[in-house]
Amino acid sequence: MDEFGELSLREREARRIARRQWFWLHFAVYAVTQVFLFVIWLLSSASYPWFIFPLFGWGILVAAHAVYAFVVRDPEEIMVERAARQAGKRQ
Repeated sequence: MDEFGELSLREREARRIARRQWFWLHFAVYAVTQVFLFVIWLLSSASYPWFIFPLFGWGILVAAHAVYAFVVRDPEEIMVERAARQAGKRQ
């Protein structure tokens, strides 16, 4: 692999790591906020569980972010893997 290929590989890996770090930050903010809302609910009336609306609403977004961070791949990664498979078939 040439120098450009190695640099491209490092850049893709750095983007993947950054996506996962942003997810964990998002998850931490989500968890702290949900605990805070739950405590407010407990200290107030604790009659109607209104905290479940932001819990599930924001939870859907956190789940989508997790899919993006851990499952979805960049189109560039897919193209590189496809080219590697085709190069392997030619040999």
